[in-house]
Amino acid sequence: MKLHFSINALALLLEHDRGTLTRALRDFAPDRVERGRPLWKVSTAVDALARRGTRSQRRHMRQQTCKYRDQYDFDRPTALDAMRLEFEKQVALIGAEKSFDNRREMALKLAPLLEKYQVTYLEVGRSLRAVDDDVLSARAELIWQEMMEEVSAAAEWPRNGGDFWIRMNEAMPSYTEADEVT
Repeated sequence: MKLHFSINALALLLEHDRGTLTRALRDFAPDRVERGRPLWKVSTAVDALARRGTRSQRRHMRQQTCKYRDQYDFDRPTALDAMRLEFEKQVALIGAEKSFDNRREMALKLAPLLEKYQVTYLEVGRSLRAVDDDVLSARAELIWQEMMEEVSAAAEWPRNGGDFWIRMNEAMPSYTEADEVT
């Protein structure tokens, strides 16, 4: 079994171009040299790409989903990544919870993260000047609605005909009584 690979082989394995791998591995000593050719382990190359801030394979694979947050990602590491992982973890925990009341309680505790994600998405998008502000706002709204739907499904708390939207909005930090009037 082959454990060490050339930059060309790593480029094929990791689905990156040779130039990206060459730049990423520039500061890493080869794990092995064979017939004068430097060779690296896959783990070394992945670490080098991560240090360089190159999109990881996991991020690359995420784009294959049909979720808006994947479709409208910024194609670079941002503050959204950690929030996204936390959201996905919490949604999985909500779905695994046996008690109906506990699922709802957990969903309400997740509401501030949803608001923070939307605000951060807008801040990052504006700082990168990714798209026009109205397009960015529409994307943020789509992502927010999609995340709310995921929480609703995991908590088995119907979005329509119940108090889901009201309770989730009340649990968000920026909610005020004036929001109800407008």
